[in-house]
Amino acid sequence: MGSTDNWLTHEHSLYENLISRCMEAIEVEDWQTTDVLFMKMVAHLKRHMALEEEVLYSAYEAASHAPQGPTVALREEHDDIVRLVTDMAQVIKSRNSDLVLDCMTRLEDRMIKHHEKEEDFFLPMASHILDASREEISQQLDTFDMSKSDRKWDI
Repeated sequence: MGSTDNWLTHEHSLYENLISRCMEAIEVEDWQTTDVLFMKMVAHLKRHMALEEEVLYSAYEAASHAPQGPTVALREEHDDIVRLVTDMAQVIKSRNSDLVLDCMTRLEDRMIKHHEKEEDFFLPMASHILDASREEISQQLDTFDMSKSDRKWDI
């Protein structure tokens, strides 16, 4: 979590890339690769959301001068994405490539819109508001223990 103003932004492209690769595997009905790529994305996404919700959003919400609406909306979007990912895990099992591609496209669209909100609005604002605590927050991000994560996934 180095020196850029947009903390965690680099991970968004990872998920978008994994979804694209997963869609390519679905198109040729390579279900083994689809399963591997999808679960890899889920594992990374679980950690990413936990870091945002439990470290970054929480630090932002604790800042007395921070507007309190943005993280409520971002947490709700995380809930929606988790539901879509959980549904996607079941849809993939159908091995119906048209259905799986349609659902994966919806997931991809939802994630891209969420990433854009974070990258274009929230992260620059949070970086400014939390600048005085940046080293402490960066340390928390670097040492976060996933086994203590609050969010429980059904995957």
